[in-house]
Amino acid sequence: MKTTRSLPRTITIAAALTLTLTGCATQASTSSPAPVTTETATKNEEKNHVLASTKNEVEITAPLEWNTFDYAGLPALFTAMNKKGDGMIMINRSSRADTTADASIEDFMKNWEDEFSFGEGSTFESKRTGSMTIDTEEAYLTEGTMTLPETTGHFISASLEKENHFYRLLFSLQREMNDEDRELFNQIAQSLRILDDQPTVVETAPASSFTKVIKSDDEKTSIRVPSIWLSELKMIPDADLEATSPNGEEYMMHLKHLKSEFDPGTTLDQYFDAYMEYEMEFLSDIAESDLLAVEIDGRPGIQLELHASVDKAKYGYLYTILEYPDHFAVISFAAASSRYDQTKEAYIEYTESYREEQ
Repeated sequence: MKTTRSLPRTITIAAALTLTLTGCATQASTSSPAPVTTETATKNEEKNHVLASTKNEVEITAPLEWNTFDYAGLPALFTAMNKKGDGMIMINRSSRADTTADASIEDFMKNWEDEFSFGEGSTFESKRTGSMTIDTEEAYLTEGTMTLPETTGHFISASLEKENHFYRLLFSLQREMNDEDRELFNQIAQSLRILDDQPTVVETAPASSFTKVIKSDDEKTSIRVPSIWLSELKMIPDADLEATSPNGEEYMMHLKHLKSEFDPGTTLDQYFDAYMEYEMEFLSDIAESDLLAVEIDGRPGIQLELHASVDKAKYGYLYTILEYPDHFAVISFAAASSRYDQTKEAYIEYTESYREEQ
């Protein structure tokens, strides 16, 4: 049976980094976004300035040639780029509410690398290079390369944990790192300050507002998703439709499985049970809702909501399987647990918009 296996591994930063390293450099070099800065009283103040995230959750001190910028495709708390357009600083954070109680900084680092490597045509190679103190916390350092479908980036990162979030500072260049680059990273990393570590507040909008219709390559299958979601980059080769939120915390996938691949007379119930049994092999701490009979696009279906964890990260899922004359259609939404709880009604509404041309 064709399947997505573990859906959380498709909730990835890889898609956004692809847009960053292949598209943002041009944008950054042809425009001059206004930096978010404050006064800094150091003897190097003429060469450096303080850059802060939009809502002042974090700040760093960086050379004047670095400025913050906004880009819709980036799942980041903070982003900055140099004037040449070949270097980027990104700060990501992950809520502890979306991890199991025993999750550690080591788990956070491993999950980030695993999720990145899951993107089709993407690889992530890194090695641990040491540690340093950042904002009174021990941070773990790694250095390596990110290979994307259209480019290769070189990076150094620092990962640390606070009370409510895990944080990752990523410094990347479109060329190999030298000693001067590593010294710059050390200076920037040691200047990082976490100004607001309060629990993340999930902001949601009604499903009916700001949406778009995405279609399969043959334009015969469609579904409505939020207008800001990305649908160009493919994570699952067998999927007819895919979309992910800009912050990488929400994902939608659609597959078709021909009835000819199964025993003659296979029913919707039998297919649903077989599909979910295989999916659940890769999940733990599973909590399921009752099965719900649905009718979408004039076709009978079964819907299941569940919460589960994968590698100590917690997710929510909505699975819907519909029966057509010659195939079964799988529509699934997955999200970080805290976001899923706030937006599951929207996922149900998006699923109800699914259509096939016969």
